[in-house]
Amino acid sequence: MGKKIFPGWYIVAGHMVVHFYMSIAFIYGMSAFMGPITSSMGWTRAQFSVAAGLQRIEGSIATPFIGFIVDRFGPRLIIIFGGIVACVGILFLSGVQQLYQFYVAYLVIALGMSCLVGVPFTAAVANWFNRLRGRAMGVMFSGPIVAGPFMPILIFAIEVWGWRQTLVFLAFGAAIVGIIAGLFARHSPEPYGYLPDGDESPQNGQSLPGNVTRSGLSVREAFRTKTFWILTIVLGLHSMGPSAMFLHQIPYFESIGFTSAQAASTFASFSLLSGIGRLGAGWLLDFIDRRIVVLVLIVSGVLGLLMLAYASSYWHSVVYAFLFGISFGMGIPARPLLCSVYFGTRSFGAIAGLMQSLSVVAGVAAPVIMGWQYDTSGSYKSAVLLLTVLMGIGLPLVFLLPKSRRE
Repeated sequence: MGKKIFPGWYIVAGHMVVHFYMSIAFIYGMSAFMGPITSSMGWTRAQFSVAAGLQRIEGSIATPFIGFIVDRFGPRLIIIFGGIVACVGILFLSGVQQLYQFYVAYLVIALGMSCLVGVPFTAAVANWFNRLRGRAMGVMFSGPIVAGPFMPILIFAIEVWGWRQTLVFLAFGAAIVGIIAGLFARHSPEPYGYLPDGDESPQNGQSLPGNVTRSGLSVREAFRTKTFWILTIVLGLHSMGPSAMFLHQIPYFESIGFTSAQAASTFASFSLLSGIGRLGAGWLLDFIDRRIVVLVLIVSGVLGLLMLAYASSYWHSVVYAFLFGISFGMGIPARPLLCSVYFGTRSFGAIAGLMQSLSVVAGVAAPVIMGWQYDTSGSYKSAVLLLTVLMGIGLPLVFLLPKSRRE
């Protein structure tokens, strides 16, 4: 009889599905909706981009609270709640008539996203895995790898049915995947008779001591460390590039002469190639000095943005997608894993949420800068170069982090 699948992998799979779907419906998808919505409503790209900034502000407020709730009550109900809220927000977005309604709808979706993607699942996975934690987090964030190729299909749907009807279709899927994934979520293995990584339990069927995976710093203790602030600044600066490009990548390539189909295909390339970073970083973070991984993700991001700033042909977009995709992909598992490595899992959800919230300024500013630059000059180039410099500032700070060590 074959060995049972370790339940921790079901949690990983649940996040993969949720992340895949919400990448199509919201994370990547809003780049495809920007042109149709701004054209039909008469809004500027800067006005549209403010919504992404509001999303970041909402995340900065909500994520620490979500982390505290998950640490105390587990992830299941918060994930199910997130799926329902995201559904309501997307439905509201499909019917907006005024700019303020658009912002409200975006905030509602953002709240659902905060409950669906990231902290609720990473807090659980950090408990279910120890030796395999990097690989598990790399896999759990790999859902968007296959979301990119669906962008041309999304653009086709918008052209055929219009952006409003397409959003209605997407809304109900958010509720479905959120509820199903939430039902599979479990906060830690001990109450179910398991040890992290699926190691053999000394007493089958009985709960195990809670301190197996719950060691580490409190929120207050982590907040007082130099490592917390260096990591927050480095990853916050790195996040500016993805924050801007999620919303502006398709409009960017359209602005330099690409067709809608070609621009959408750059997202497909970007998401597929980000898989190298997601899965590769997840594996490497289990074996080598984690600072090397952070250095690589920053350098590849800087080179990718430089290629983007001077892109003039389709092959330039492929090189950009390769470099920036790897950088973005590596950053996804790196943040939660580094958080668990340096601060433990005792208050993982709250610490990870707080770290994410303190990066809000970077995430708010980047897409708005991109939109404002295009509205005032008709070009994105200066904004991309500025983001390149800001991302590069994180390089010397990496050397101030302590040497990686296992828990």
